[in-house]
Amino acid sequence: MNSNKRFNPNELAQYVSGGYETINGMLQSGAASVIWSLIELQDVLGVTGNVAEIGVFQGRTLLMLCHALNQGEKAFGFDVFGIPMGSNKEWPEKLDENLNRFGLGDDTVSVKTVDSSTLAPEDIVATFGGASIRFFSIDGDHSVDGVLHDLNLAKASLAEGGLIIADDLFNAWYPTVTEALYKFLWDDPGDLEPIAMISANGPLVTGAGKLIIGRSSFANKYKAGLKILNRDDLKHCDPFAGFADVPSFYFEDLPQKYPLDGRNLEILNEILAK
Repeated sequence: MNSNKRFNPNELAQYVSGGYETINGMLQSGAASVIWSLIELQDVLGVTGNVAEIGVFQGRTLLMLCHALNQGEKAFGFDVFGIPMGSNKEWPEKLDENLNRFGLGDDTVSVKTVDSSTLAPEDIVATFGGASIRFFSIDGDHSVDGVLHDLNLAKASLAEGGLIIADDLFNAWYPTVTEALYKFLWDDPGDLEPIAMISANGPLVTGAGKLIIGRSSFANKYKAGLKILNRDDLKHCDPFAGFADVPSFYFEDLPQKYPLDGRNLEILNEILAK
C-alpha cells in the first residue's frame, strides 16, 4: 500500500460505495468503479502528479480524483459557474462546502472561475507547474470546438501515464461531444488513444457515458488491469475510432470491482513483465 496517499484506501472505498452520492454532479457508480481501478493501477505503474477538471460543478468527480493524490500533489478546477460567468453563487459555495467536508483546503485544491476557451495550452501547463496531470476530467463546453479545445488543453498537460476522462460519450443530450471525441481521435491525437468506454448506469441527470484516453505507451497496461479488476462488467473489446481492442464496460446490476491484491496483483505483474 502506498502510505503517501492523501486519502487511505478505505476512504476511497467509502467514497465509491456511496459518499459521492452526497454531492451533486455527473458521476455514476459504474464510472466510479472503473476510475477506482485506474487510481489503483496508477499506484502500481508509478504514475504520479496532480489532477484537474474543467466543469467542476459541485465537485463530485473532482473529489473522486482527489482520492488519487499523494501528499504534496494538488487538484485544479475550472468552471464558468453560470452564464454570465460567475453569476451562479450557489455552485462554488456548495463546492467549497464539499471540499471542506472532505478535509481539502486551498493548500490542496485550486478552483478558478474562468472560461476554459480563454486558456492556451502553455498557460494551463504553467498553472500546473509543468505537464503534471495524472487525471484530467473534461465536462465543460459541450460544443464541438469547445470539447476539442479542452481535449487539447488536457493533451498538453498530461503527465507520463496520465489519463483523460471525457464525459458525455454517446449522450443524446449532447451529440456534439461524441462528434468532437471522434474528430480528436481521428485528426490529431498525438500519442494518445482510447483506453476504455464506460456506459452510463443511472439517470441522465447524474451522468452519462465516459471515454478514458491515455498515452499509447501505457494503453495495454491500463487495459490489462481493467480487464482483471472490472472483468464482470467487461462486455467486449472492439475497435473504436481507428484504435484496436478498446474495452467497453456495461453494468446490468451493481458494478463489480475486484481488489488489486493477491492473485489479481500477481496476474497483473506477470502481464506487465512480458
